[in-house]
Amino acid sequence: MSAFDAVTLLSAILVAGLGLAFGFARTLRFFTKGIFGFVISVFLCATLGGMIAGIPAVGRLISRLHASLSDAWSFLGKIHLEKVIYYLLLFVALQILRMIVVRLIGGIFSADNAVMRFLNRILGMVLMTAAVFLLLLLVFGIFRIFEDTSFVQDFIAQTEGTFLGKLYEINPVRFVADGKEEALLPLLLL
Repeated sequence: MSAFDAVTLLSAILVAGLGLAFGFARTLRFFTKGIFGFVISVFLCATLGGMIAGIPAVGRLISRLHASLSDAWSFLGKIHLEKVIYYLLLFVALQILRMIVVRLIGGIFSADNAVMRFLNRILGMVLMTAAVFLLLLLVFGIFRIFEDTSFVQDFIAQTEGTFLGKLYEINPVRFVADGKEEALLPLLLL
């Protein structure tokens, strides 16, 4: 076992211990408030926005908004202001939905009985470990963008043959396609 593997294992145990101490409800609130909540909402807008816009009723509303904005000022049709408005409304709706769901689930897991306390602790441990693991995958995805830099090349060389090295190789999070950087938020530019 290399030093990287030992540190990774120790970090995973520490993160799981924090999740066990905080519990599911507090961990969920932590990861859905502030910047994490904003990032989650933006991610959901990016992944679900096109699918929701594909619903015929929503598509017709967007088309009508585009037509009325184009009639008012022709340049508004060229900059696709209707898509900006659509994604802003979707973002606000997701923020409201996120707050309701987090309060509801947090309230359920904050119940004061033995079974819920046990579930709260165990699920807190799982959620904290999974959230930190996903953040690590995101960081590795960002590293892949800067793969030509000496820092990332040194990191890859040092972690070769370790768990982190293998995780970096099979990371499903990719911001680079065909050697070119992709825009992280291309939806507003359509």
